[in-house]
Amino acid sequence: MKKADKLVRLIHNPNAGEGKYSKTEIIKIMRKHGYKCAYVSSEKTSLKDIAPETQFIAIAGGDGTIRKTIMNLLNKKLKFKRPIALLPFGTANNIATSLGINEDVSKNVSTWDNYKLRNFDVGQVIGLNEAAYFIEALGFGLFPKLIATLDELDTEHIEHADDEFKLALSELLKITRSYPAIKCRVSIDDKVIDDECLMVEVMNISRLGPNLKLSEKADPGDGFFDVIIVPASKRKVMEKYIKDVIDGKTPTFPIKPIQAKTLTINWEGKDMHVDDEIKNEGSAYEVQIALLHSLLEIIVNRNALA
Repeated sequence: MKKADKLVRLIHNPNAGEGKYSKTEIIKIMRKHGYKCAYVSSEKTSLKDIAPETQFIAIAGGDGTIRKTIMNLLNKKLKFKRPIALLPFGTANNIATSLGINEDVSKNVSTWDNYKLRNFDVGQVIGLNEAAYFIEALGFGLFPKLIATLDELDTEHIEHADDEFKLALSELLKITRSYPAIKCRVSIDDKVIDDECLMVEVMNISRLGPNLKLSEKADPGDGFFDVIIVPASKRKVMEKYIKDVIDGKTPTFPIKPIQAKTLTINWEGKDMHVDDEIKNEGSAYEVQIALLHSLLEIIVNRNALA
């Protein structure tokens, strides 16, 4: 007797990755490997009416689609909790890359029968107009300024991801050279860092923005954030790092992260982001950040990077 196909809820962003993989192509690949697909576009109510026999939720798209779906799960208090499989074909794919997940859809799906589950932490932020959550990073200074700058640029002429990365890195270098030093106070356990800074990033994964590996050993399931603080005194160091990346080198980020489970940040400036969302809630912030350990489970290849 033929073994019944396993049911997977597929949430697909048809616009991600320059439309590289269509709905038909993804479903065909999944069927080939023994998976029945309950398809829904990411633009619709993607977590409605999930069948009880659903094995796991597959998210096909970029970092934005992944984050949107996971936030929907959190907002539903994990009522539809299932292991999550990622089919990354966005621009940066920082989340999947941090987990060692293959961008080739067929190779990726072929590993699902012999997967392991990777715990994935979620960050919680208190002190904004309402509670917020993040799965990639929360930060102040350079990177939210970069997001805002790129949002204002005309990028219609850009056709390829490589060109998008080059533009983002070029803009980040300009911003780093001119960004004003901001008074900042970071309290981690019994340690207080009080300085004028260019950026603070609370990293849950290893990569940020245009695929920059800011925290070499960041593990989204280890129960710790990796906190990156760049004081104004390290401006030239930061500039050199970005320039080296632009020049095609693979430098290690020169500033060592601090591990933390909880922390408080006072930032006397306006530039703040939570994942890919810019916050415009005033000219200064005081936020408390806590880690919700192993809230999610992500399907990864047994041979994926640790």
